[in-house]
Amino acid sequence: MSAPKQFSPSICFNFSFFKDFMKELRKVDDNIINRLNSTSVQAEGVCGDFFKQMSAAYAQRDEAIDYCLKVMDEDLDKKNLKLQEDPDDFDVKNSIFAQETIRQSISNERYVEEIIRERTLQVFRNKCRLIDTSSLEK
Repeated sequence: MSAPKQFSPSICFNFSFFKDFMKELRKVDDNIINRLNSTSVQAEGVCGDFFKQMSAAYAQRDEAIDYCLKVMDEDLDKKNLKLQEDPDDFDVKNSIFAQETIRQSISNERYVEEIIRERTLQVFRNKCRLIDTSSLEK
């Protein structure tokens, strides 16, 4: 799996940077109510454009989470091998613990995604009833 656009492994290891990156990708969801209310959604094209934007944002966010989990798992595997060579290496133990905590936080972003997606789709379906959103539902 390649890195998502504008994304590097270093973002995965710093949860604050990861959250900021995800926040940027979630702007589509954050603004949907205002955008749908300020636009004539009677035109199917408008809803179609919103749907494309949401689909792209969801794919990017899923890709970012998957990518970071993969990067973290690969690095944890390396550190666990080091720990097997020297079980008394407390620096490696501490590093593993810290990284597992970050990995769990990134994994928890899946639940955040589910909630955001559910709320956004509910608003979208209320305004754009002609668009089938089943491909975005998990």
